[in-house]
Amino acid sequence: MRRNAAAGRIRLEPDGLTDRGMVLFLDGAEQSHVDPEDPDFLLHDYTLRMAAALETLAPHPRPKVLHLGAGALTLPRWIDHHRPQAEQVAVDLVPELMGFVLEHLPMDRPPRQVVADAAEVLDEGGALAAERFDVVIVDLFNSAEAPASLTSPQFLSSLLEASPEGLVLMNLGDDPPMDFARSLVSMVAEQMQHRWDHLILSAPADVISAEAEGNLVLVACPGDAMVEQAVDTLWARGPHPGEVLSGEDLHGWARG
Repeated sequence: MRRNAAAGRIRLEPDGLTDRGMVLFLDGAEQSHVDPEDPDFLLHDYTLRMAAALETLAPHPRPKVLHLGAGALTLPRWIDHHRPQAEQVAVDLVPELMGFVLEHLPMDRPPRQVVADAAEVLDEGGALAAERFDVVIVDLFNSAEAPASLTSPQFLSSLLEASPEGLVLMNLGDDPPMDFARSLVSMVAEQMQHRWDHLILSAPADVISAEAEGNLVLVACPGDAMVEQAVDTLWARGPHPGEVLSGEDLHGWARG
């Protein structure tokens, strides 16, 4: 099955690897992978690490979850499968994207859809300015190519303020020497008054060591989550080979 929308700007194509997996493309660039019949099948390393963090650190049975960057709704499907009472909100800048995805890959309980700029949606006057969430998932960053509005201290502060007692999960794409990821982790730490023990970084071992390009998952816990105990659990969950850093180990990594 191949589906196109907006003169080919948005495409869904079979992944060529599995029987049911689909890949979403936007303007020719791969956005996300999803198996609509098996929400537990997460192809990409970073989605597996985010799922592990959610299971380990977000025990609320009915979480309110904000997704900044909708893609093929891969993680909303996983959350709905495991927490069917979750309230989910998905934000994307492309007006037709979520409607196109849901038309061809429907969900029983789709998230509330908000078409907005993620950099503004939480600001005063933004569509979600007054709302608070148990979990904020950010899938917007693409190395140093990320817009300045999405890497500013103001934006990072708005993410933490939107989930003051919950979790903020960020997917950070980067390549060696990981300058972008190190800088962003440091900026998040600054917004959290340098509470490095409330930050966790999980990634493949060769990405952490700056030997390969890839994705890193940063988990910020502004509230009182049991971060120290979670580090060992997250490492055990994998994927492997991987590394999970927090506290002074993460601080040292961010300094390079």
